[in-house]
Amino acid sequence: MKQMQIKLLMVFIFLGSLMACSKDDKIDSVNIPGLGGETWQKGPLDFWLDSVFTKPYNIEVKYRFERYELTLDKTLVPVMESKVQPVMSSIQKTWIAPYIAEAGETFFKTYCQKQFVLVGSPQFNSNNTITLGTAEGGRKIVLFWLNDFVLTDKPFVKEMLHTIHHEFAHILHQTIMYPVEYKRISTGYTGSWNDYTLDEALERGFITQYARSAPDEDFVEMISTMLVEGKDGYEAIIAEAPDDAQAKFRQKEEIVVRYFMENYNIDFYRLQTRVQDAIDNL
Repeated sequence: MKQMQIKLLMVFIFLGSLMACSKDDKIDSVNIPGLGGETWQKGPLDFWLDSVFTKPYNIEVKYRFERYELTLDKTLVPVMESKVQPVMSSIQKTWIAPYIAEAGETFFKTYCQKQFVLVGSPQFNSNNTITLGTAEGGRKIVLFWLNDFVLTDKPFVKEMLHTIHHEFAHILHQTIMYPVEYKRISTGYTGSWNDYTLDEALERGFITQYARSAPDEDFVEMISTMLVEGKDGYEAIIAEAPDDAQAKFRQKEEIVVRYFMENYNIDFYRLQTRVQDAIDNL
């Protein structure tokens, strides 16, 4: 008896489903972001990005908000469209142009990142720090906090450019490793680098607090600081360190300069001058 009731119920459900749907019923189209539902027409900004970055260097610049290009557990906001061209123009003048002038287009096209993702807000971390930029696999760089970008705010601009040169230096050393003796110059690398002051970092021969986090970070922080601060700015920083720490900085500087010449045939000091001139003339 129970089996008969179950069979009858199944028949009623099947007949009901047939009556509920027919081949004439239409499903309303819904645009689902990230699944091909969104479309837009290219505007002047897109054509400018294509002409300055995509066509000559195969670099894609994403400024329209795509959530899956970013860390999903962070609250972030899109970059304002009015900030995109000033940001990317600054990057072109102070990163692309100096490297091409010193090392040539072939070098730059070989090693440059192939995608920029622009974000309006900073990325806040649980250890009371903020992330200004990230790089993935040497091919994608994400820049944060761009809605506060103002061309006349030189410290802010230099901080952004520091991130660009930092991440590019990672690509270079991941391609050709720097000499192992660099890792033995300073001691005291720590994952808790943000718990220590800049003065404490300088005392150990680290150019920034973040340089204490790992030898690779130490190496690229030296490169990016020397390029973005220029010779005078770099000398002013290490002048604040004790004599024994200054000796460590000179050892690191010598390795950086030698690394660029021996592996990429780049005169680092000339590159430093080109970057500094470009920043001063923004």
